[in-house]
Amino acid sequence: MSDQFLEYVEKHQEAFIDRLRKAVAIPSVSSDPGHRQDVFRMAEFLQNELKALGADNIETRDPGMQDFNGQQIPLPPIVLATVGNNPAKKTILVYGHYDVQPALKEDGWSTNPFELVEDEQQRLIGRGSSDDKGPVLGWINVVEAHKSLGLELPVNLKFCLEGMEESGSEGLDAIIYKEAKGYFADVDAVCISDNYWLGTTKPCLTYGLRGVSYFHMTVKGPARDLHSGVFGGTVHEPMTDLFAVMSKLVAPNGKIQVPGIYDMVRPLTGGATHL
Repeated sequence: MSDQFLEYVEKHQEAFIDRLRKAVAIPSVSSDPGHRQDVFRMAEFLQNELKALGADNIETRDPGMQDFNGQQIPLPPIVLATVGNNPAKKTILVYGHYDVQPALKEDGWSTNPFELVEDEQQRLIGRGSSDDKGPVLGWINVVEAHKSLGLELPVNLKFCLEGMEESGSEGLDAIIYKEAKGYFADVDAVCISDNYWLGTTKPCLTYGLRGVSYFHMTVKGPARDLHSGVFGGTVHEPMTDLFAVMSKLVAPNGKIQVPGIYDMVRPLTGGATHL
């Protein structure tokens, strides 16, 4: 089966690259309201690719609106799709995102960032070719190969593809909470197709990510500037207090000192040396 699968991949390599070329050409920059329609266009592109595969139950979820500098603009949809529903198999959730960071040729690109090109080292270069359109389409290519060859996937697949990852995944949390006992209820494991390889032929299998915690702090001071010649040393400046507080958040050895932040952190095991 492996030889048959690899032969299919080699034979259809150009078609896979062309699929990526079409995706890269869509400037789905989520941080720029001027490109918001392109982000929606990229969502439609993925839905069409999934439909062409014969994926089951292709759906979208509306994350609502985004407040961008006082202007309300729609958030791009969360694309959901299922491939297989065999209760005897494990169900893997494939997470990915279809938005990209801004890119201009004057930023230092040697080619148009939204045009896929192959360099002398046979590397495919274009915004999103690695993060994260390429990996997402890689899953679609795998499903296509299995279906075309009549091979059975060893697991059920569920897709969750968002269009705001490069802008803080705005709107995704609410969808996850809402669908925890719905679309995501039967998921056994999650695969994030947005990571690194250890070389051109050696993939990296990542078992977990640390995630990110955000904290907001406000320090209030006088309603107007106070002349240092009169008030210097007698009134605490907000910036000075801010530095004092922030200097206590992390110890010199890197340990975070926010109370309670380690309460739900599992102890290190094996050869791990850094948190």
